[in-house]
Amino acid sequence: MEPFEENDIQEIEELAQKFKEAVDNGQPAYFDNTDIQDVIGFFLDTSDMFYCEKALTYALQNFPKDPYIRLLRSKYYSFQSKFVEAERELDYVEQNFEPIPELYIEKVILAHICNKDINAIELLQKSLSLDKDIPETHLLLTHEYLMQNNKDQAVKHAIRAIQLDSYAAEDIKNLFVDFADTGEPQRRLLVDFFKVMTEEMPLSGSLWSGLGLAYVGIGDFANAIDAFQLQLSVDDNDVFAYVNIAESYYGMEDYEHAIEYFELANRSSDVLQFNVQLGRCYFKLKDYDKAMRYFMTARDEDPVYATYVTPDIVKVFKIQGRFDEARAFLRDHLQKVPQDFIAIEELIDVLNPDHDDEEIKELCYTAINLMDNNLYPFFDFIVRYCCYNNYPDLGIELCENYLDDPSLAQSIHYFLAMLLIRKGQIEQGCEHLELALLTDNQRLNVDFLDVNPDLKNIPEVAHLIARYAPDSFLEN
Repeated sequence: MEPFEENDIQEIEELAQKFKEAVDNGQPAYFDNTDIQDVIGFFLDTSDMFYCEKALTYALQNFPKDPYIRLLRSKYYSFQSKFVEAERELDYVEQNFEPIPELYIEKVILAHICNKDINAIELLQKSLSLDKDIPETHLLLTHEYLMQNNKDQAVKHAIRAIQLDSYAAEDIKNLFVDFADTGEPQRRLLVDFFKVMTEEMPLSGSLWSGLGLAYVGIGDFANAIDAFQLQLSVDDNDVFAYVNIAESYYGMEDYEHAIEYFELANRSSDVLQFNVQLGRCYFKLKDYDKAMRYFMTARDEDPVYATYVTPDIVKVFKIQGRFDEARAFLRDHLQKVPQDFIAIEELIDVLNPDHDDEEIKELCYTAINLMDNNLYPFFDFIVRYCCYNNYPDLGIELCENYLDDPSLAQSIHYFLAMLLIRKGQIEQGCEHLELALLTDNQRLNVDFLDVNPDLKNIPEVAHLIARYAPDSFLEN
């Protein structure tokens, strides 16, 4: 759909504020059907679930026979990952109201969110039979036909979506995200799709950008750059065209040209800065002093960058042999941002287990306490650290203290096996290895052999693997 005009947005914001004030003050206020739907949509867009629920309750009480209110409640449930309830709302609409095209759109979207296998094209064709002029239907059909390798139908619906709503070209540009994890044939199909689209609509900068991103998806950076340059010929104000050209040159290891376009991006944007990327280019060129200047500038730009760029700064210190400065930098950073898990890992990595064992232990427990539910990423890091630095005792202590943590259930015995064997306690290590293989033999490589492939040369280990794991798990 066409985005709201600025005046419309302001009006909706005022309606939403009026509704909030009515709720907060316990005073009655009247909203017609259209207004309350806009208010609900506003609260969904701003993730304000408290007032969204209140608005839905109002709408259902006052307009119980409007199916669109039910569709909005389905979206409300989806936002909260209550997918059973969301599907129930859609089923209610289907069973109790005359068919509406938006119902089938929402069914397809919900099915994709839940990875549910449905005939999406059939549902979307039902939507088309009720209303041929809803851009979102054509956008979804574009996606579905591409996934079925039907380029011609995808092009047909993509063109129609843009004819109905020029902003649909932006959604089509972002199709590359859906193809990131597909096989190369489908990624090449996406290139062919965008070639046709840019021939049909050569004045659309979004489509040229889509072609460039599709080329990036198959690693064809030279053609990607050509596509992004054509995007700039249509719209020279799009800062991300400069960024995409720079990233493509970076992918080609042409760091000088990458620097040129990151600089152009920096000059073209009053909001975004690309000093991290510039620093990484100079790092690749081994101009470490200049790289450090850009990294430090990025760190000072925004609190978010202070964490994001920390590994880059430490990398410069390490490659220059400035380990004392790396440690001092990280300690200072953690005083300001003690919850920075990345910085904790970096500091552990530049400490010396022989001298700093108590500090390492304290950092480990701090990191674990910062994590919500999933301890695996940190344990994967610290177990490898302990093995590579011949520091098994800390890893063993941590593993034994968190032996019953559910997020480590499939891996903890592999970790303990590896650490105990590293310490020379082969019999105890093999006891844990046997438990690990009985629990989940498919994690043998990930949590054991990948860390140290030579482990399988130990006779006791080789015996257990031969007994419990298929030969395929020995591939390393």
